[in-house]
Amino acid sequence: MNQNFITSKDLNLVFGSNLKNLKITGVEIDSRKIKRGNIFFAIEGKNNDGHNFIQQAKDKGAVLALVERKSNKIEIPQIKVSDTHKALIKLAKYYRSLFKGKLVAITGSVGKTSTKDYLHYILSQSHLTYCSRQSFNNDFGLPLEILNMPKTTEIGIFELGMNHKNEIKKLSKIAQPEIAIILNVHHVHSKNFNSLKDIALAKSEIFTAVDSVKTLIISRNIEHFSLVKNLAKKKFIKNIISFGDKKNSDLYVTKKKKDKSTMVINAKIKGLQSISFKIENNQEILEMSFLAMLGVLNTLKLDLNLIKKIRDLKLTEGRGQIKNISFKGKKLKIVDHAYNASPVSMFATIKSFSSMNKSNNIFIIGDMNELGQKSSSYHNQIFKLALNQSFDYCIFIGNKFYKLKKLNKKKNIFFFYNVNYFINKIETFITKDCSIFVKGSNSIKLNKVIEYLN
Repeated sequence: MNQNFITSKDLNLVFGSNLKNLKITGVEIDSRKIKRGNIFFAIEGKNNDGHNFIQQAKDKGAVLALVERKSNKIEIPQIKVSDTHKALIKLAKYYRSLFKGKLVAITGSVGKTSTKDYLHYILSQSHLTYCSRQSFNNDFGLPLEILNMPKTTEIGIFELGMNHKNEIKKLSKIAQPEIAIILNVHHVHSKNFNSLKDIALAKSEIFTAVDSVKTLIISRNIEHFSLVKNLAKKKFIKNIISFGDKKNSDLYVTKKKKDKSTMVINAKIKGLQSISFKIENNQEILEMSFLAMLGVLNTLKLDLNLIKKIRDLKLTEGRGQIKNISFKGKKLKIVDHAYNASPVSMFATIKSFSSMNKSNNIFIIGDMNELGQKSSSYHNQIFKLALNQSFDYCIFIGNKFYKLKKLNKKKNIFFFYNVNYFINKIETFITKDCSIFVKGSNSIKLNKVIEYLN
C-alpha cells in the first residue's frame, strides 16, 4: 500500500505498537476538524480534555487515537502513551527525518503568516508545495502541520512563533529547516525579554539550535544584525543573504514608483540583474517580505519573475485585506488588520491608510499586548500618531488606550474598555459612506467589529 502520509509501519516503529495496515490521511488534535482517515491525538488542554472527544473523532472518520488513557468502550484502535503532546512531537520528528524535499522556516516579530502564504503561492506555481494552516506556529501546531505534509511535497514552508526564550529552539529541532528566514526583530512579546538584543538572540535559535540550515535569509535592517550574522558564521552557514532598503544588503530596493492603487518596486540581487514587480498599495507593509521571498527563489535557483504572482493572492485574513461591504445603506471600505498588532506594524499601517484614504475616515484602534515595561510609551506614541491623521472619528478600544483618555483634547475621539461596548454604539459612528481602519492585538477581538458590520 503506497501511502502519502505516516504509515502503520512507521507508528509501530516509533511507538512499539502492532497495528495492521491503516489508510492514514493525516493528523488532528481537534476532534471537530477530523477528516476520514485521520489519526486523533487526545491531548489534555487547559479548557478541554481530548479524551472526552475520542468517540466524536471516531464518528467523523478517525482511524486511530493516541491516548494517555484507553477507552475500551470506543471501538477504535488506540495507542497508549505517557504524554500525547510529547508523542505528537516525537512522531513529527520521525516523519520529518523521512522528508526528501526542502524545508523553509520563517520567524520574525511581524509578517510571518503572510510571508508564508505568499511564498507558498508563488512556489506552488512550479513545485509541489505545502505550508502550515493559518498561524500554526507553536509546539502543538508545528508538529501537527509537519505530520499533515504529504510525502510527495517538494518544498515545505512553516512559520515558527515564540513568546519566550528557547521556544524557537524547540521548534527548530522539530522542523530542521534547510532555509531559515528572519524577517525582522521588533518589540513584540517584549514583556518576556529585557531588550531587542535578547529578542534577536531568541530569533537566532532558528539556526543556532540545529545543524540543518544551509541558507540564512535575514533582514539587514534589524538591530544587532552583525551579532546575528557572526553567530551564523560560527555555525558555518556559508549562504547568508541579507535584504533591506540600502545597498549594503545582498537584496535591496533600488527604486519605487507609486500611484493611487499600485506600486512598482525595482529590486536588485548582488551579482544578478534587477527585477521589477508590481504590488497593491495595501501590500506595501510586506515590501521587505517580498525581498526575502526573492532570496528563497534565488537560493532554489528558480525564476525570479515568479515574484510577480504575488498580486494574484489576496492578503491573509485579518492582515490588511480591503473589504467593501454595505451596512444599513452605507458603503463601507474596511481595511482589516484585526488579527494582530505591534508598534511597528501599527505605525506603518496607520500611515499607509492615511496616505490612501484622505477623507471620510474612521480609525478603530485596539490595544497592543505583551509589550512589557515600554507598553505605556508605545501606546502613547500610537495615540499621538493617530490624532495627527485626518478622520471623522478615531476610536480606541482596550484598557491601555483608555488610560490615555485624560490626555485627549480633540473632538471626535472616543474610548471603550472593550469591543462589545463599542459594537453596542457602532451605528452612531457610521452616518455616511466611509473608509474604516481596524487594527489591534488579536486578544482585543476587533474581528467582532468586522463580523458585525458584515
